[in-house]
Amino acid sequence: MRLRPLGVTGLRISEVGLGAWFIGGMYGDVTLDEAKAIIKKALDLGVNVFDTADVYGNGLSEKLLGEVLRGHDDVYVFTKVGYNIYEASGGKLTQSFDPSYIKYAALKSIERLGRRVNLLQIHNPPLEVVRSRELYDTLMGLVKDGYIEHVGVALGPEINVLNEGLAAMETGYEALMFVFNALEQEPARTLIRLGNGKVGLITRVPHASNILTSNFTLNFQPGDHRRLRNREWLIKAKSIVDEYIKPISDELGLTLGQLALKYVLSYPISTVMVTVTSVKELEEYIDAADGDYLSPGVVSELEKLYDEVIRVKLSYV
Repeated sequence: MRLRPLGVTGLRISEVGLGAWFIGGMYGDVTLDEAKAIIKKALDLGVNVFDTADVYGNGLSEKLLGEVLRGHDDVYVFTKVGYNIYEASGGKLTQSFDPSYIKYAALKSIERLGRRVNLLQIHNPPLEVVRSRELYDTLMGLVKDGYIEHVGVALGPEINVLNEGLAAMETGYEALMFVFNALEQEPARTLIRLGNGKVGLITRVPHASNILTSNFTLNFQPGDHRRLRNREWLIKAKSIVDEYIKPISDELGLTLGQLALKYVLSYPISTVMVTVTSVKELEEYIDAADGDYLSPGVVSELEKLYDEVIRVKLSYV
């Protein structure tokens, strides 16, 4: 497993990380024993960075991840806060970015993980929150006190991501997390161009909610975050994959999932967080992280496909 720098933090992290939102029912139907097996296999395969959030299973993901990683002091754990999992309004979680709440939530996450957090990210904040000096100063206080090592912003939902990312860099955050895949290339490509060498660039959803895999389905379980995807968008995106992208993966002798990983890894990002529901799926993706990235010609072909076809066809959904 190759390592890449997380911006200018000094951390060197595996170019493929494990996103742990499959723990707690938000991504697939994975038992706790299966989740433990996936985490252990990730360690065996050289993954040294794991990303979670307090909202994943209302703390369950952090707790289980902390349990399995106990004693593995050579790995990095990132988590996210910003949803008030301690007070549900009408059964629905609300966001809270009040500095006192964020500090409380961060300390609770650390308690569940049983370790210092290497990167604490504010989770899907609006632009005004990203620009808040009071919140940023509170987070830096946690760094000064030794509770966390670095601070970042997990950008989303996909509404004002470019402006939020630029504001995060201006405010002083050390890392950005954002969606990037062959079907959703912007604003990620712009953020990568502007942030390269300045901040850690953490990409997520490389498989576009299963569309860029051989396991495509529209029948997600209740509670699965992918149910929030627009059904018409998923259907149209799948037709684009079948017509334009699958032939490329076939020509290269790759699975769709591997092509999706290699595409993202062909850019100067820090890491791509994969989310899987089985050890077999994890092994397939890790096999793609072999240092043999896509040629400039193939990357240009996929960029042109996005600019001229994908962006146009999916923008009307």
